[in-house]
Amino acid sequence: MGSLATASLDWHGRGAALIRGLFTAAFASSQPVSEVNLNTIRAESFYDSTVEKYAAQDVEVLSLRQMLSFGRNAWDDPEKILKSARYVQRELPKRLARRLMDLQLLPYIVVANPHIKKVYNQYHVSFETLRRVPMVSTLDNNQEFSQLLRQHLDQHAPMLDSLATGLRECKDKVLVGPCLQMDSFFDSMLRSRISRRVIAEQHLHIGNKRPGYIGVICTDLDVHESISFAVQKTKQVCMETYGMAPDVVVTGEPKVSIPYIPAHLDYMLYELLKNAMRAVVESRSSAIPGRRIGSPPQQHYHHYISGAAGNYWAPKLPPLHVRVCDGTAGALTIKISDQGGGIADDLTNKVWSYGFTTTGRKPREAALNGNNSGNSGSGTGAGSNGGGGSPDVVEGLGSAGHMAGLPGLMAGQGSRYQMAGLGFGLPLSRLYARYFGGDLRLQSIPGYGTDAYLTLKHLEEQDGEWVERVDEPSILPIQVVPY
Repeated sequence: MGSLATASLDWHGRGAALIRGLFTAAFASSQPVSEVNLNTIRAESFYDSTVEKYAAQDVEVLSLRQMLSFGRNAWDDPEKILKSARYVQRELPKRLARRLMDLQLLPYIVVANPHIKKVYNQYHVSFETLRRVPMVSTLDNNQEFSQLLRQHLDQHAPMLDSLATGLRECKDKVLVGPCLQMDSFFDSMLRSRISRRVIAEQHLHIGNKRPGYIGVICTDLDVHESISFAVQKTKQVCMETYGMAPDVVVTGEPKVSIPYIPAHLDYMLYELLKNAMRAVVESRSSAIPGRRIGSPPQQHYHHYISGAAGNYWAPKLPPLHVRVCDGTAGALTIKISDQGGGIADDLTNKVWSYGFTTTGRKPREAALNGNNSGNSGSGTGAGSNGGGGSPDVVEGLGSAGHMAGLPGLMAGQGSRYQMAGLGFGLPLSRLYARYFGGDLRLQSIPGYGTDAYLTLKHLEEQDGEWVERVDEPSILPIQVVPY
């Protein structure tokens, strides 16, 4: 099957044709897959308008009132569980169809990328599978449907890295790459991904008797505990990457809790802390070259590290400052301040673009050699997207799912924590913040540092008025600038 797929996926339409052919061979006839006529499959796929029909259907927007209604005491009311299952069954195929339409409208240079084709194929498999499942009518049906849903969530987990890798490779094209403006397309794709995973995970957890939870929503999430865990994980990864890490000082309201989805908060905190630490370490390492062990330490060195590149005195790093501010009108703001050199004026807007990167070398090598080639003085903002230049470094795009104990909401098994990636950290964090009505803003002083302001809305204090933003199928999902 692998060689068949490789031979036939010349563009995304062929990928969809192959998938449809495999479904036909497996479920509609006894003909072996190896004997499937590819020309017939392609023709059928071209004239098959099933995806368009589903994409044209109205979407039932997800609301906070609905999430709480389905989740409260669902374990004592089987009808609520079945009602939730039927909602998921109706919604996921339509939402997948809309994103399949967006992918079909991509320019050839993007669609021809193998990583983008992989995303399309996986979406199409899920679309065809989920739309064929009989309507859930009993708890036994729901058990089977839930297992299928979990399987597809796990299969979709690596798709985020595939999108990021595909974007980077398209951007690397000398003539075509600079002409592609894909931020709106990725906003739509990833916002839909967030919604689909929230819908699926909410259903998978509404029957669990977890104190303090309604589905995936923690009704009393300890903000300081989330910060502490994110700090611990980020410092660990920073030490593994650079051999040093700045301290983190947390101040503000001593006891603050909010109703929120833990996985979302974990992801945003990890990304912002990771970027702040990375900016501090790389800017200081660039400004103060490492000194060999045996040289008299000066005031700006405070410990040494040992690694493959030799033994070095490490520079003294200024701490990060995190302040928790419980504001009015049901909002909470977390301020993360670093002294990582700030964001250059010409990069202020670019740091919000998907795939934007300022790093072209392995972070540890750049730090040890005292020659930061890509992110010197980047601060929290520019550092958030860096790291795409090194193909063996992958950003922690899905780490928060494991932090919160909810694998599948953000990622699947085997997610890795890394300091740099493919340029999705900062824009995706803002997308998560805005999903529930919050925001993420940056204030930078070039040459000094950056303040990141993460604002969150208390979900239960919105009086059930929050309603998700749903993207219609795009007429033209990306813009192509003439060159």
